[in-house]
Amino acid sequence: MSGRGSASTLSEHAHERIRQDILTARLAPGQPLRLAALAADLGVSMSVVREALTRLSEQGLVTASPNQGFRVVPLSGSDLSDLTSLRVTLECSALERSIAQGDVAWEGLVVSSHHVLERAGDPDSATPDQHQQWSLAHSAFHDALSAACGSPRLLNLVRTLRDGAEIYRQWSGPMSKEYGRDVAREHRTLMELATARRADEACAALKYHIETTTRILLDSQAMPPTAAAPA
Repeated sequence: MSGRGSASTLSEHAHERIRQDILTARLAPGQPLRLAALAADLGVSMSVVREALTRLSEQGLVTASPNQGFRVVPLSGSDLSDLTSLRVTLECSALERSIAQGDVAWEGLVVSSHHVLERAGDPDSATPDQHQQWSLAHSAFHDALSAACGSPRLLNLVRTLRDGAEIYRQWSGPMSKEYGRDVAREHRTLMELATARRADEACAALKYHIETTTRILLDSQAMPPTAAAPA
């Protein structure tokens, strides 16, 4: 392996590790990200960590400023509302296109990814490793719903917005049952409507699924302390 290839591999590894730590709330919203500490933890150079954090900043998971350095993106009600509106518009468009254009192989991908998600268990009662497994299965299921939309740019935007929303979902998850939410039923409904090619109902179900997380967080007033001052 060339030195260039090795550097690329290290950067990708650092990026994915930090990304997963953010998405699973191991790194809290607003938390400073120290280059030296992350480099020591990951066993890479600070330049590799800086490159990974710069990429995460471009993806909306990290903020960077000359005075404060890198931080996990803080949460705010206004950001959540904006994020939710964009997700509804773009994910519903991607789902509608997939239903119109997807073939039998796409249907199979939706069904199989949903099966894996169901078998991943309950994220709120899982161990950290099981919770991460559920989060990956959850992302894969939503990826499958959009997979046949025919637009790589749309898919990339949808995934980036969903990563941003995942941080909020980590906070809303424990409250969902208190609000009587049945997330597993919501996912099954999405799978059934999408594969039945009932586009209007599927998009309405996806809109409800996305907006419910926002409603729970805003209604509960349980946003984390960083919510008031996004950087």
